[in-house]
Amino acid sequence: MDTSKDICSDVGLGTVDVKFVSDGNTVRTKGYVKSSLDGVIVITLDIDDKKMTIPIGTDIYVSEKNIVYHVIDSENFPEVKALRMTRRGYVRVDDILRVDYRKISQRDYDHFENKPEILFKNIFGETFKPPEIEEATPELLYNLIYQANLKIDRILDILENRDSERYVSAGSEYINISGSGMRFVANRNFAVGDIIALRVFLPLVSRTRIDVLGKVTSSTQSESGDKYDVSVRFVELSETDREMIVGYVFKRQRELLRINSDARNRELDD
Repeated sequence: MDTSKDICSDVGLGTVDVKFVSDGNTVRTKGYVKSSLDGVIVITLDIDDKKMTIPIGTDIYVSEKNIVYHVIDSENFPEVKALRMTRRGYVRVDDILRVDYRKISQRDYDHFENKPEILFKNIFGETFKPPEIEEATPELLYNLIYQANLKIDRILDILENRDSERYVSAGSEYINISGSGMRFVANRNFAVGDIIALRVFLPLVSRTRIDVLGKVTSSTQSESGDKYDVSVRFVELSETDREMIVGYVFKRQRELLRINSDARNRELDD
């Protein structure tokens, strides 16, 4: 999803590719552009789900260039009217989120360049949901014992290699995040070019955790003097995860706009 350039031309009439985030899920479909003038399009979406609707404020990505439009009227859904968003780069937002992180050696990064999931498993471990009592079966118990043995083997490997470094949790700190990268608070300094494994916890319904590699672009000491403001550019980020982050950013922006609007209305009432 590349929105790194300003879009100066409208989408033409006819059939186009469309994608948007609905209830935390990415929907990919076709759309027919009925009109396109001065940055406003009227487009009919090919949607089979008769119960689906798109709230005003939803962002849709149109054509192979992923031009971003902001829905301004969806009363006649699946026909919607949308306004083109002209901007440079990914939209960013500030929030208080938990971030876990650990530096990756260049050797490990090169070795697992095409399989980052192995890095994440070795650093953050596997996520396991405890089964309900009635779900416990001999096969499941065997898998639990097998997974426990794998974790013990991993611990022994770490001890043998004298690699005692573990990932660090930044706790709940202010971060700045977009679909291309993020800035977070760390308790150590990093060099420009360092690769960091990151686990970001997003307050979304369908998924709350994203594992991603980041390449350090800057690391400066914070005003308090005991921490560092670290900026990274995402690498090896899947398109699904990128869309998840972009969907969260837009969701958070709408929440902030609503909070600011409510605050102004209260001031007027007073």
